[in-house]
Amino acid sequence: MIEKNGRLRLGFGSFPARGLLLATTLILSLFAPLAAQSAIQAPVTATAATPTPTPAPPVAAAMAVQLASPPSAQASPPPVATPAAVPAKPPAPAPPPTAQTLQQQLSRLQAQIAATDGDDQLIAFGVQAATLQKTADGLAANQAADLAKLNARLAPPARTTAGKRATPHQKRELEAQRSTLQAQVKQDRLVSTNAARAYAAAAEKRRATFDSNLFEQTASPLSPDFWTSLGSALQPDLDRLQNSGMQAVSTAWNAPEPQAAIGLVVAAALAAALLFPLRHLLEGLGRRRAKHRAAAQAFRRSAYALWMTVVDIALPALAATVLLLTARWAGVLSSEADSLAQAFVTAAIWGATVVALGRVLIAPGDPDRRMLPIDEDAAKRLQAFPWIVAVVTGAGLLLTHLNTIIGASIAATVAANCVITVGYVAVAGMILVALGQGRKPLDESESSTDAASSSGLTLVSLGLTIAILVALGAVLAGYTTLGERISGQVFWLGVLAAITYLLLRFIDEVCGELFSPHGWAARALFRIFNLRASVIAQLGVLLSAGLSVLLLVSVLTLALTPFGHTGQTLFAHLGGLGRPLRIGSLSISPSAIAAGLASLAVGIALVRFVQGWLNQRFLPVTDWDSGVRNSVSKGIGYIGVGLAIVWGFAIAGLGFQQIALVASALSVGIGFGLQQVVQNFVSGLILLVERPVKVGDWVNLGGQEGDIKNIRVRATEIVTADRTTLIVPNSDFITKTVQNKTLGNARGRVQILIAISRVQDADRAKALILATFADNPEVLSEPKSNVFIDSVDPGAVNFKCFAFVHNPRDVYRIRSDLFFEMIRRMLKEEIMFPGGGMPTMAIEPGQGLKDMFDRLEPKLAQAGSKAESQSPPS
Repeated sequence: MIEKNGRLRLGFGSFPARGLLLATTLILSLFAPLAAQSAIQAPVTATAATPTPTPAPPVAAAMAVQLASPPSAQASPPPVATPAAVPAKPPAPAPPPTAQTLQQQLSRLQAQIAATDGDDQLIAFGVQAATLQKTADGLAANQAADLAKLNARLAPPARTTAGKRATPHQKRELEAQRSTLQAQVKQDRLVSTNAARAYAAAAEKRRATFDSNLFEQTASPLSPDFWTSLGSALQPDLDRLQNSGMQAVSTAWNAPEPQAAIGLVVAAALAAALLFPLRHLLEGLGRRRAKHRAAAQAFRRSAYALWMTVVDIALPALAATVLLLTARWAGVLSSEADSLAQAFVTAAIWGATVVALGRVLIAPGDPDRRMLPIDEDAAKRLQAFPWIVAVVTGAGLLLTHLNTIIGASIAATVAANCVITVGYVAVAGMILVALGQGRKPLDESESSTDAASSSGLTLVSLGLTIAILVALGAVLAGYTTLGERISGQVFWLGVLAAITYLLLRFIDEVCGELFSPHGWAARALFRIFNLRASVIAQLGVLLSAGLSVLLLVSVLTLALTPFGHTGQTLFAHLGGLGRPLRIGSLSISPSAIAAGLASLAVGIALVRFVQGWLNQRFLPVTDWDSGVRNSVSKGIGYIGVGLAIVWGFAIAGLGFQQIALVASALSVGIGFGLQQVVQNFVSGLILLVERPVKVGDWVNLGGQEGDIKNIRVRATEIVTADRTTLIVPNSDFITKTVQNKTLGNARGRVQILIAISRVQDADRAKALILATFADNPEVLSEPKSNVFIDSVDPGAVNFKCFAFVHNPRDVYRIRSDLFFEMIRRMLKEEIMFPGGGMPTMAIEPGQGLKDMFDRLEPKLAQAGSKAESQSPPS
């Protein structure tokens, strides 16, 4: 430290702080060339006013002259012509500038800067601010010289200008002059500081305008103009960086001791404790809790992954914040260094987030805790990329803030956009190559889950490829801001997608765990409200869906944020591309039509998503039959598509009058050729609402019998017994007679016709048939089974038997099973069937046959005796 007496003091106690400060200086000096060549959009940052004089930026006027010259409106007006008879008077000399006049000019300039957005005007205002600052610094320097002379005269013993000893009265006058000069010097320095702030405000508005104009074209990196402008801006950028670095080093060097050294050492020790011992302790605690928790495996895995992510993000963020707060408390940071330290904290949190998400999603070497459905080879290929992304994007963030602090030129901003875009695109390309390695063709034997995973990976690869090509093309074409935004958005959306995937998994699994039969939420709802298990499961699914929707809406807002405040900047520029086209009195807006079509597509996609969620998640946990589920799903689909169409018309600018016009035009078409289509559509709506038939019913329509598979907008699909599909118009179910065999609480009736040969076995046969019905588990006890004698024929007693089963579709199969069982039992009980069935048969004559034999017996006996008497003797 250089003391007031000019001696250099170096103490051992101050060596740690001095070493740290010198290291900081070295780092800043190493950053200087890189920051100047790849300077990212940043204005000159105005520093706070200090009692010491603030020197004018040595490159302010040079930069302003380099960018543009003041507009012609700023030139001095031409002299006014005077009559010939009156001789022209020489112009009066301009009064010397004072702090008051400079402050008045500066106030007007600040108001103009605040009300102006034009780049040329801002350049001119920057020139004026630099001129005012230079003038104020000149006044302050002159007055400071006068003040130094006056201080020398007032030095004891006080003397006058003639060198004589000053009288007390003269000494009082000299002291009054010194007070006046000191006040003037302070005013001049305040004007200089305010002028520097005005220059910084103009530069900030220029940078903000350039950053917000995504589609502004500049010189391409392949053109000489790009490198010429960058070379001319190199030295001013280096000067600003050197000034900021010297101020940071000076502030750190003059920090109070031993406060600075002790604070930094304690903060470093605390940060190391947070990053290593405490982090490992918390991770082990989460691992043990997940291992011994009596819950589903999926819930334990997602809960542990979320815990690990929070720990790996929170502790590095806390460590970086501790270092920043300690450095502020120790007073080792200048205003520029403090801004850079804040950027370091932001970069540390961002990098920790990327690494933490990669650790739980990829989890190389630990497939049981891996959240992504990838194999071990893919995990090993991707394990290094979270660190690469964290380092590259964190470095880009630090360079962005560093150049924001020092105030970079527009040429350097364009160059920085090119450098950042190329770096980001290189990392994205490496990730794309790693995703493509090891991919195999999907066989037909693969499951639907593997097919969905492969399709998702294909979409990710396609989107990443398009982003890379568009970003590189934008940079080469001169749209550097657009290229930088797109390349940065790739990683931002990737982090948001990873966080969303992790939170959606956790929400779904925690709701499933809480509302499962053994979950505490399910038990509490059952004890308090006596709800059924199916109702509790539905509540869990609805809660999971609500939380997921809130999460997705929040993520969508964050996804649009990098393009401007909730995406307004991007949408404003996209909206400017499609101005309305007028054809007579008709106004056609391409942007409105595109927005309407996009809204319609988004609405239909949302409807399909809701239908899929209903069919896969909500409806299966209800007690409704398949017909009710289909009606609910179809009804929501029709309502959603209708709302999406109305929404699309509204976005496209079609009001009710235009819609009525379109409807009247459609009515003509309906009258000529769309009657059947509309009739079938309305019939389909009636089928869904009235539900005379529904999906899953067994119907008979005009002799065609089968199960209803699907009810569509125009027709209904019926699957027959031979597995063919009938396409029946919906109007046939309304206008024709339909037999619905499963309407309501329908049951199948089994009808069996069986005959026995002997009437003596009728009672035994009835008991045996009823026992066969009772022993079959698929035959219902209610309604009761019945056995009736249908008729008695010669040699046969015919029975007609009835039994009931749950489903009419099972009648044929159960009827066959009952026949087999009856035959087996009757043969065992020796109950004969007509026509045989046993090796020996006994035929019992009827009463008519007996009477006939009784009448014929005397005649046969008489005929026999007569024949015997007429026979010759032997």
